[in-house]
Amino acid sequence: MAIAGYSLSPAAAPVLLGLNSSALYIGIALGGGLGGLAQEWLGLAPAELGPAAAGVTALTLFWHLGTTRRPAAPAPATPEPASANPAKSEA
Repeated sequence: MAIAGYSLSPAAAPVLLGLNSSALYIGIALGGGLGGLAQEWLGLAPAELGPAAAGVTALTLFWHLGTTRRPAAPAPATPEPASANPAKSEA
């Protein structure tokens, strides 16, 4: 199955699963580290970390939306020619 010049390879599945697991572990470690820094530097209590985490999440979402390539707009469809129906023109 080809998608935009790339093909899916079942042989690469173990490598992709390993990379996915690594990304999850890095994200968990960064979340814990940033939470600890927010508690230490900003003096936030553990119960006050929600808005800080939401802010970091919003920043990463905006970064992702701003740096992701968007597909080209599809070509406009050509309109169908109007049929000459005498029954409709008499009414």
